[in-house]
Amino acid sequence: MSGEALPDAALPDEALPRITRQRITRQRLFCNASLGLCNASLGLCNAALGLAVVLSCAPSTRYEQPDALRGYEILVTSQDSLGRGIAQGLARRGFRVRTRVRGGSRPTAYLLAFIFRETDPPALTWLHVRLADTRTGAIVAAVSAPLDSLGASAGERARAIVDSLAANPALRRAVSPT
Repeated sequence: MSGEALPDAALPDEALPRITRQRITRQRLFCNASLGLCNASLGLCNAALGLAVVLSCAPSTRYEQPDALRGYEILVTSQDSLGRGIAQGLARRGFRVRTRVRGGSRPTAYLLAFIFRETDPPALTWLHVRLADTRTGAIVAAVSAPLDSLGASAGERARAIVDSLAANPALRRAVSPT
C-alpha cells in the first residue's frame, strides 16, 4: 500500500473524494522518502559511531616491537611433545612463556613449528621453527635444521631448538640507518 493511490473500492462504505486520496498518496510518498533518508543517515551514524569506538580503543601511541626476543612473551599453544619441550626450555632460559591467548598483554611472539620434506635427493626432512610477533606478523626469530641432525627424541630436538634460539645473535631488531 505504501506510495500508491487508494482504489475507489478500498473503502466501500465511505467514498473518499479524489483530493483526499491524492493527499494520502503524497503523504505516504513523502513519509517513505523521508524514512529512506532517515535510514540512510542512521546507517551513516552507526558507521561513524562504530569508527569512533574502534579509534577510542586503539592505543594512543604506535606499537613498537621490542629490541630483543626477551622483550616478548612467548605463546606456545601446541600441546605435542616438541611444543611442550620448547616451552619448558624457553621458560628455563628466563623467557616468559604462556599457553593461552590473552588480549591486552605485553608484546607476544607466537611459536610456529612445522616439518618440510624435500622431494629431490637427498630428500631431507627439515624442522622449521618461527617466532612471529602477534600484532604485526613479523618473524622475530627463526631456526631451520634437518630433523635428523637435532636428535632422535622430541626432548633432544626441543633442547637443540631452544639452544639455537637463545644463542642466535640475529634476535635483535635491525635498526635502520638514519
